[in-house]
Amino acid sequence: MSRFAALLVVILAIPSVALASSVMRTGEAVSVAADQAVEGDFYGLGNDVTVSGEVTDDLLIIGGKVKINGKTGADLAALAGDVQIDGVIGDDARVVAGEVTVAGEVQGDLVVLSGTLKVLSTAKISGDILFFGTDAEISGEVGKSIFGTSERMRVEGKVGGDIDVKTGTLTLGERADVTGMVKYASSNEIVRAQNARVAGQVVQNEIVVEKATPKDVLVPLLVLLFAALVWHLLFGRLLDRVSTQVVVHPLRSMLIGFGLFFLIPIAVGILIASMLGSLLGLTLMFAYGTLLVAAITISGVVAGTYLFTLICTSVVFLFLFIPVIGPVLIIGLILTTMGALATHLYRTIRFS
Repeated sequence: MSRFAALLVVILAIPSVALASSVMRTGEAVSVAADQAVEGDFYGLGNDVTVSGEVTDDLLIIGGKVKINGKTGADLAALAGDVQIDGVIGDDARVVAGEVTVAGEVQGDLVVLSGTLKVLSTAKISGDILFFGTDAEISGEVGKSIFGTSERMRVEGKVGGDIDVKTGTLTLGERADVTGMVKYASSNEIVRAQNARVAGQVVQNEIVVEKATPKDVLVPLLVLLFAALVWHLLFGRLLDRVSTQVVVHPLRSMLIGFGLFFLIPIAVGILIASMLGSLLGLTLMFAYGTLLVAAITISGVVAGTYLFTLICTSVVFLFLFIPVIGPVLIIGLILTTMGALATHLYRTIRFS
């Protein structure tokens, strides 16, 4: 698998060779010093990534802890455990992280998928805030509207547009100043401080829990059963080997699947943005889509194989077992299957 990892690194590095305006840095600690400037895009991959200098174009970062102190001329895209924005983002900021703290300025929209979002009082968001996560505390200035879904949301600053959210608890603090209306879907009434100002209406929509009918469960189940049957009839040997790979090396398959799921789209975006790598990027995108669809259709069979192995039961028709599990487990199962399938295909191509 070392060759496979090396190939992925080469693919990610191609645009930085093809375009002089793109800079890519990897390592345990990656940084752009305050006296440094990157003319063009900057791609960073590391455990600790700090950008204190200026990046004239897009900033794309994958890391454990990310800190942006400098100025970015265009968009920010970050995937990390912890992200802190103290500098200036020239356009939109899109962040997927465990915890996000914004103390600087985002001159476009702020899109966040995280457990916790804190927009401090010093922050300024010129566009909308879209938040999907657990807790959001917004104390800074928001130029437009706030949207999203969360368990708890507290607004303590000025909002130039509306608030339209689905949340367990919505709180408007003493310094909240909403120019538009507040529309929220929640089973709890809004908690509104005495000095909180809302120029428009405050509208509460009750959360309606839809009851699943037998048809809603049966139709997807039959679709998966049929897909598994087709796989079993046409690619029975491949199906057996992928299932065996998951049973023998479940953790490795999961790690490979997670890596492919996040890194390949990044590689595709970088390649398509470059002139020389666009054709390779489109090819890689098609292969990624095919691999993902295949992993989804056979994930039930793989789960059945793994579970029956644990309880030591002999099964002939594995495709008849499609387990019903939670969404998180389903995602993990699909990515594990994806990793096992990619491993088998890589070995087949390598030794053919």
